[in-house]
Amino acid sequence: MDGSLPASESSSMNLAGHSIFCQCTCGRSFAQLNAYANHQRTCKKRKKHLSNALAKAKELWTTRKRPCREDKRNELSVFTPLTIAHNAETRTSRAGESAVHPWLDYGFAGSEFTSDQATVSGECNSVSRSGLETECNDGCDPLESSHAVEDPQSLAERRPRRINRRLPARFRDILPQPPPMTEPAPSPAADPPPAIETSALLSRVLRFFHTLPNVFGLSRRYYSNRLPTHDPEELTTLDNLTLTHSESDQDFSMPARVIHSDNINAPDAFHPYPNKSSFLLGDWFWNGGIQKSQKSFKELLRIIGDTEFRPEDIRSTRWNMINNRLGSSADDAEAHDDVSFEGAGWKKTAIKIKIPIHKRAENPGVHDYLTTNLHHRPLVSVIQEKLANEKHDELFHYQPYELLWNRGASDRPIRVHGELYNSEAFIQAHREVQESPAEPGCDLERVVVALMFWSDSTHLTSFDGASLLAVYVVMSPTLTIFKDFATRHFGGKGPSADFIAHCHRELYHAQWKILLDDEFVEACKHGIVISCCDGIERRFYPRIFTYSADYPEKALIATIRNLGGCPCPRCLVPKFRIQNLGMSLDIKQRQTLARIDDNARQSKVAISRSHIYDLGYGIRSTAVENLLKEHSLVPTTNAFSEKLGCLGFNLFIMLVVDLMHEFELGVWKALFVHLIRILSSACTGDELVHELDRRYRLTPSFGRDTIRTFASNASEMKKMAARDFEDLLQCAIPVFDALLPEPHNTYVLTLLGTCARWHALAKLRMHTDETLDLLDTNTVALGKQLRHFQKHTCMAFKTQELKREAERRQRQQLRHGTGNGEATTSTHQSSRRTKTFNLQTYKLHALGDYSTSIRNFGTTDSYSTEPGELEHRTSKARYHRTDRKEFVKQITSIERREARIHRIRDKQSPHGMIIDEEVATSPEARFHVGKSQNYPENIPLFVQRHLRDPAVKDFLPKFQQFLLAKIKDILTKENGPSHTNISTAITVPGVSPPCSDSEVRVFIKADRMYRHNLMRLNYTTYDVRRAQDIINPSTSHCNVMLLGQANGDSTDGEQHPYLYARVLGIYHVNVTYIGPGMINYSSQRIDFLWVRWYQHVDVDEGSSRRTPLDRVCFPPMAEPDAFGFVDPNDVLRCCHVIPQFAQGLRRSDGSGVSNCAQDKLDWRFYYINCFVDRDMFMRYQWGLGVGHTYTHASHKYSDTTAGFEDLEGEEVDFDQDQGMHHSDGEASDSDLGSDSDEDCDEEYSDNEFTLDYEN
Repeated sequence: MDGSLPASESSSMNLAGHSIFCQCTCGRSFAQLNAYANHQRTCKKRKKHLSNALAKAKELWTTRKRPCREDKRNELSVFTPLTIAHNAETRTSRAGESAVHPWLDYGFAGSEFTSDQATVSGECNSVSRSGLETECNDGCDPLESSHAVEDPQSLAERRPRRINRRLPARFRDILPQPPPMTEPAPSPAADPPPAIETSALLSRVLRFFHTLPNVFGLSRRYYSNRLPTHDPEELTTLDNLTLTHSESDQDFSMPARVIHSDNINAPDAFHPYPNKSSFLLGDWFWNGGIQKSQKSFKELLRIIGDTEFRPEDIRSTRWNMINNRLGSSADDAEAHDDVSFEGAGWKKTAIKIKIPIHKRAENPGVHDYLTTNLHHRPLVSVIQEKLANEKHDELFHYQPYELLWNRGASDRPIRVHGELYNSEAFIQAHREVQESPAEPGCDLERVVVALMFWSDSTHLTSFDGASLLAVYVVMSPTLTIFKDFATRHFGGKGPSADFIAHCHRELYHAQWKILLDDEFVEACKHGIVISCCDGIERRFYPRIFTYSADYPEKALIATIRNLGGCPCPRCLVPKFRIQNLGMSLDIKQRQTLARIDDNARQSKVAISRSHIYDLGYGIRSTAVENLLKEHSLVPTTNAFSEKLGCLGFNLFIMLVVDLMHEFELGVWKALFVHLIRILSSACTGDELVHELDRRYRLTPSFGRDTIRTFASNASEMKKMAARDFEDLLQCAIPVFDALLPEPHNTYVLTLLGTCARWHALAKLRMHTDETLDLLDTNTVALGKQLRHFQKHTCMAFKTQELKREAERRQRQQLRHGTGNGEATTSTHQSSRRTKTFNLQTYKLHALGDYSTSIRNFGTTDSYSTEPGELEHRTSKARYHRTDRKEFVKQITSIERREARIHRIRDKQSPHGMIIDEEVATSPEARFHVGKSQNYPENIPLFVQRHLRDPAVKDFLPKFQQFLLAKIKDILTKENGPSHTNISTAITVPGVSPPCSDSEVRVFIKADRMYRHNLMRLNYTTYDVRRAQDIINPSTSHCNVMLLGQANGDSTDGEQHPYLYARVLGIYHVNVTYIGPGMINYSSQRIDFLWVRWYQHVDVDEGSSRRTPLDRVCFPPMAEPDAFGFVDPNDVLRCCHVIPQFAQGLRRSDGSGVSNCAQDKLDWRFYYINCFVDRDMFMRYQWGLGVGHTYTHASHKYSDTTAGFEDLEGEEVDFDQDQGMHHSDGEASDSDLGSDSDEDCDEEYSDNEFTLDYEN
């Protein structure tokens, strides 16, 4: 039997409302397409005919009989890529049949609608427009190509045109790599001068060398005489640089901790646990969390179900004795003679402070007061324990280095700022230690140990007054007992707020004097010798770099007044000038008026203490105020100054910025609250506030938890944390759009864009000198726009307290009394006070120090207060394990117990916990689509089922062109371009390829495409990490962005760098290719996305202003490029698309045209949220992202910080008297939006005011 198919087999189908009749090769007839499709999959006769056809096709390819291309042009034959190849004899035998409706001569592998089977009656014009034409060979009957002559248009004219669309560009997906190895690059004979300016001159003794740059252009520069002996990044793998799977994602329902060790059978391997079984249970109890979940329960089942678990091993275990030994400290060593665990444990020290009672009191003089016991760990013991731990030692850098970026278009390397060991402060400290005289008789390597402190107070429970001040768990005194003590000495009169504040500062620094003990000070001077995990002894010198705390605690540490006349702990800029953020004089005074712990300051504090403690003066007496008020000092000896001042330590430098409290919960929260006040006053009934809440509710989420679903009433801000306010800011521009009248709407949107841009820059985890310059520019713009907002927009509205603010004030009055003798019940709920926007706060002033702080200590994520705040969870969890009585001691025992169990486990399993977790995709893969084929879609049936859907128009020809381009790429990668004789033009959806080779065939296996619910997309971030997005077409996480390609035909002055699309479906097909470059007949899997394209919206379309976000919309569905197919490899990442709520829905009645596109809820326009996360923001700062290599070749970026054009000249508005009057009280830290009862009536320029001290 030859490979021809009988002409008697035919099929009739309804494409325009006609009847359907199908007949198979075996002779059976079917009236329903689904029955015919099911039969085709099992028909042996048809499969045999198909096999013969493939054999003939192979023979044709072997003989390489290709017709002349010139003859084909005369025949006006159009190539169709998806068709079954048959021999010349087959085509001749069915020439008459093909001439009836030759336009449907497209085919699928094993198809229901192959060209040799289908005979269709009905309207043909609708399908012929799709570009599906038959092949025509030399042996074809002239009637077979007669349909091509009927169309007078040329091939180029019949080809679908792209409508104002640029081609998606390809890019290299480069995997993250660790910083380069420490082998120095070849350098000239003489070392060149450094390209990066440093804060101090390089030592004449130390030389520097460069390492070779990696693929991202990152290289190191060391300041040393030799290579580092310890490089923790030598063993860095891609998994270490991957952010896809966090610790919270680990599934403990999988196999439990696996312990592998040669010493597992040693008698003391699990000491003090007697055996492995008891140790696993103890580890599960203490380190598995206090709230047992399903995962924890399954882990317990893994432990007791293990083959090595023996119930008899735990029956006689003395659990209480083991727990006591594990939780013992140095003070308990006498009770436990066998305490030999690492770490000195916790110590208990009594704290006494001197209470000064002024001479006019009933019992004057200085009285000793025993506050409480301080539970602490010596700092030196903590350092020794960490450096002796192999797991922790792998993460320590013993030698700092400068990280440089050699960008392709840059002439000189660019300094990169990231971790602390890349910072200027660390390099300077390391240089000073290396240049200092060595210890007598010691030639050990000298290493700097960088210490970063966090401290914050927390409430352990909501039902009593239990609290902790966690520095290394420091307990606060009981305020009530202390007040009783002071009242007795004052003769029955309660102590003043100033007196309580002074005693609080004395207690705080008394605690730090214990922590900064003589052993630690000696280590700072002469170092401590520690035998490291690599067997090398080194001398370590501790150095304190940063101290992260909120503002009230910063004031405690700096020993300055809380919100005094000079409220900043780093400089002496007066309070009435702190609203001048970004002005030239403000920038200058931050340097010239920097706080210094010099002899003058220490002398003032010593004299004031002599007045108080020796002469019996009051805390706020005139003599004391004359000494301290000018610089907002307090009469308290600073522990850091007293202990470390001999080493030249300046305590004010370590008080770094705090992004969470100063901006997210400070400046931005205050601005957001005042904007709600403006919306409430702009119209009656809070209609605009309700509209604001509605828009936030309609804002889609993004990522796993990047943007979460907003609460029903975002304006009420109930139970919101800093991350919730961050989400409000990132989505604020579309929400506030057009809520206020012009020009205030433009002012507000510009201010919101500047705030979002500043926040994104301040929170970057990898900075360069260029991004820091951009941050400086945005800081100037932010200060200018905030002052303009206060002067113009805020003055245009009469704002009052919000309802919840008035209720909170009334509750406070009920608790504390009104203070004026009136009954508190006389205050009505409707009486709201006037509220103004206040800029005279420290939190606004602190924004000007971020660039300097990043240059000195690295990016803000290293010293943010967020880790310290999250550590409260640990203390609270341990508190719930105590009996609530002597809970501090019990908490310290629990900490030691957990740490020592971790140490036992690390010894038995050096590589940590091994979890057999089924990872969805490896970081090396560009994307991952499931292997399942449980949801097949028959392609012809899919097209017929959605025949009238505009989304399926030209579905088949677009799909053909996409597959051909994809196969070309596959063959090019496998064989190289020289062996692939296919058109090299990159095609896009809707544009036919120029290839017309009739011998090129693509077979789709079973005519099926397989649908998937999810696609995981891996990408390299700006800071050279690997992250993952999840695409789900059935949710709002269905929008993607692609790299645009320069369009030579574009007439626009500015071309958009990215293309955007909404994913309608995720599919894959199995195809077999026959043609030039083919290797074998095996099928290849091709994944693809069916998308609906967005098109960019010009500035003057739908809006009369320029917005900081890209605006897009859906093109009409009738356009040929409205839908298409995308290779997942071309997708950069997911994008966050927010509707432009001000323009409304496209169809107000909720009706839709396309069921596939689900367009019934389409909005007229959309915003592309570039502020959704740091990586997305850096993709719009073209050429500034280190990990975005596709932007390095053509570095260009525009300054997007320009404000509104009608911004008036810079003015400085302040009331000198008001600023001085509010500068003294020790009030709590107020928000930026605190009320101001007096307006600023006078205006002063910077040159009209002269400070009492030098500038």
